[in-house]
Amino acid sequence: MTPKLLKWLYGLVGMVHLLGIVFNNQEILNATKPFLLPILLYYVYQSQIEQVTLNTILLWISLVFAWLGDLALMQGDTYFLLGVGMFFMAQLCYIFLFLKSVEEPIKLKFLPLLPYLLAGIFLFYILLPKTDELLIPVFIYGLSLIGMAGIARLRQGRTNSKSYHYVLIGTILFLISDYLLALNKFVWDIPYDAIGIMTTYLGAQILITEGILQDN
Repeated sequence: MTPKLLKWLYGLVGMVHLLGIVFNNQEILNATKPFLLPILLYYVYQSQIEQVTLNTILLWISLVFAWLGDLALMQGDTYFLLGVGMFFMAQLCYIFLFLKSVEEPIKLKFLPLLPYLLAGIFLFYILLPKTDELLIPVFIYGLSLIGMAGIARLRQGRTNSKSYHYVLIGTILFLISDYLLALNKFVWDIPYDAIGIMTTYLGAQILITEGILQDN
């Protein structure tokens, strides 16, 4: 199957999954979610089969950890901490990947990171008092998530424009997805939360993947 067809397949399975959410059909959800990231993994493989790089390998590892996180979170609260742990590993891999996928070293700049820092402080202010015994793992994961998005922002001017913008938008969508998930779990019942969480998550993963492939 060609890379183009695999992208269409990812979009199709993603749409079916979202329909499963709309119609509250657990069978559709269970049948689609485990296959979403494996499709992306195969897309990466098919796209880079003749030119595997360190970036390709890091992207693969990141997606595998995210896939394991998806599987854990499908089991409900029982494996919530395991899911958080898997996504924490995915964020660390993304950070390393973003640091490596540049033409010159990334330099720490405060001003571009300010919106991320403010968003993080605001979220922690609302969220952490509600997390009880999960405070430490949620806080650590939140830091990794903000760090991942911040490093993506600092890639500007150090990679090609298409790669930078794809990854930037993807990481922002990742932030939105996880913010919605955390707020819905610990703070408020957000209407149509599952649609918002999965739509932004699906967009985040394909955009980050495409952005890294554009850089290779």
